[in-house]
Amino acid sequence: MGDSREAGECPEVVWSGDELDWVKPRGAREYLRGVGYRYLKGYPFDDGYERLLREYRPSRRYKLALILPCSYGKPYSQSYIHYLIRSRIAGYIKKGVVHEVIVTNAGVVPRELDEHWPYTAYDWNPGHETQAIRECYRRVLAERLRGYMEKYSSYYERWAAYLRWDSDSWKAVVDASRSLGIEIVNLAPRSVPWGEVEEAGLGLGYDSDPDIILVTRTGLGALARGLEELLGAPHS
Repeated sequence: MGDSREAGECPEVVWSGDELDWVKPRGAREYLRGVGYRYLKGYPFDDGYERLLREYRPSRRYKLALILPCSYGKPYSQSYIHYLIRSRIAGYIKKGVVHEVIVTNAGVVPRELDEHWPYTAYDWNPGHETQAIRECYRRVLAERLRGYMEKYSSYYERWAAYLRWDSDSWKAVVDASRSLGIEIVNLAPRSVPWGEVEEAGLGLGYDSDPDIILVTRTGLGALARGLEELLGAPHS
């Protein structure tokens, strides 16, 4: 049976998304699902990080770099957790005061790149981590973050994080900050009431994600107060 399309009726490609290929433009867009060194170092994440240091520049100078966790949902900005965090800090974002920087097994991902491949196409499931790979993750992330901070520190007046205190990501941030002598404050609460965790989980299983504590009323309140202490009210 032949193609039923009439000539010119259905264009073969209207948009290919090539400009969103941060690594290997117009190449194969592999989906990387797994946990291990293969999903931490090497292609494509090392390639993306090297390009980040070689070609990327923050779009302006910011009062604050805010380091955030990654999310299962991709792009990060469309995930449940990031949506709620961004809603709370929208005033600072709109004013160009805060720059969001996501830390992940994929590397260091400025918000501008969160729709780019490969950062939209991987799934590192923490439930399958071993102690050995957690230590590798912490070491690699600290190294990558240190490189980013060294390269772009002149674009930020201050640094802060919004990460679980017991997370390997926060431990990597601490390692990087100590090695460079740069203070990074963590705006996350150390604990939240379990009832708020259940509430934030919506009864849909989100409370199984440890990072759900970051979008509880206590968590988001701590974030808002911390930013106001560092930067003042967003609309002042």
